Amino acid sequence: MIFYTYRDGLYANLTNRCPTACVFCIKSRWDWNYRGQDLLLREEPGIAEILDELEKRLAHEPRELVFCGYGEPTERLDAVLAVAERARRLHPKLSLRMNTVGLGSMIHGRDIVGDLRGALDAVSVSLNTADPDQWRRLLRPQPRFSERGFEAVCAFIAACSAAGLRTTATALERNDIDLAAVAALAARLGANFRRRPLLENEEPAAS
Repeated sequence: MIFYTYRDGLYANLTNRCPTACVFCIKSRWDWNYRGQDLLLREEPGIAEILDELEKRLAHEPRELVFCGYGEPTERLDAVLAVAERARRLHPKLSLRMNTVGLGSMIHGRDIVGDLRGALDAVSVSLNTADPDQWRRLLRPQPRFSERGFEAVCAFIAACSAAGLRTTATALERNDIDLAAVAALAARLGANFRRRPLLENEEPAAS
């Protein structure tokens, strides 16, 4: 499923690739299903296919379009930008947001915030901790992102905020996460902070 709905939003599931294997990710426990919707992509759809499906889905006039699926949206930055451009043209008042782990600039080897600034209204970054060692334990990044990943995520958050994007750093409500420390870090980076409740079947940390 390329697009799926949740509440009054339309969500774009463009890829299942991700630079992290977060300990709290539900895609395996939920068998790639999200609230009755199958998000396993047997192969990544081409941009033409995505845009064709987008036009059908936008006919229902969702409140918001969110780049968020069982993968990292910036793995397919070209598709994100193409979808955002088409959505803007069809529905100029539609709010566009991306949920991300914040490693997009490292993935592409360049600063992608300039691309996002012209395409999106908001960015939500799954930060989850103010401690780089805990970030590695929780997000379990691929080796090339391990050493500098946390630093890169913080720089991405700061850059998005400076670029005028509505930027929110989020953290899960787990016993082992210092939410106050994450909120303070988000503030230093110029971002808002939001705590995310554990989804059903997510494993809370032991007390």
